[in-house]
Parts: sequence; structure tokens; C-alpha cells
Amino acid sequence: MRKLAIGLAAAMALGFSVRVSSAADEGKKVSGVLIDESCAAKFTSKDNPEQAATKHPVACAVKCGKDGKFVLLSGKKEIKLDKHGQELAMAYLTKPDAKSLVTITGETKGDEMKVDKIEPKAKDSKEDKDKDKDAK
Repeated sequence: MRKLAIGLAAAMALGFSVRVSSAADEGKKVSGVLIDESCAAKFTSKDNPEQAATKHPVACAVKCGKDGKFVLLSGKKEIKLDKHGQELAMAYLTKPDAKSLVTITGETKGDEMKVDKIEPKAKDSKEDKDKDKDAK
């Protein structure tokens, strides 16, 4: 009986460690508004900074972001992007069809994100549905 319990515990631990490492390999996805840091400051005092920033023009973010930095406003959180993220943000926002609503994949540590990828935010994503549930 004891061998069975030890074997079961080992199998569970192995299964958990495999699941954790595969989730870490994928990176975390965070959606919000990609905006330059100076303009983001104008929206952070609003009740819903992300929603207020959705009307901010992409052209302004590009203009102001050239000399500054880009951030992601996600809900009420302002997430700074790492150096690679800054480069990806400028490349993304200068595309002719760029939208400021994005999903960023990467690893978040504190208030900064190590960015792997920036892409347009998908409509009706699972994350949006989760935010809606939290708001109710």
C-alpha cells in the first residue's frame, strides 16, 4: 500500500511539473491598448484607463513613442515593455493596418513584460469573456 501511495505521488508530481513547464514555454498573453508612455499617463487617472485609451490615435503613439517608450494599458494596469518589446511595438504600430488593441505574448515580472510577440487583439477572445465575468 505504501509503495502504491509513493508511486501515485511521484506520478502526480511529474504530471504537474510537465504541465507547468509547457505553460511557461508558451508565455502569458495579455491584451490591452498599446500606447506611448507619455500619452498613457493621461489615461491612468480615468476609471477605466484601457477603455479611455482605445480612442487614442495610432499615429500619435508612433510620433510620441519615437522619443519615449511604449506601454500596454490592460484594464487598470500599465505594463512596461522590455527593450525588445519597444522595438516590436514600433515595428507593429508603423504597419499601415495597425490597431492599438493588441495581445502581447511574453513573461511579466513586476510591472515589466519581456515581450515575445505583439499581434492584433482577437475579437471575443476568452480573456475578454473572463474580464466581463469579473466585472459583474
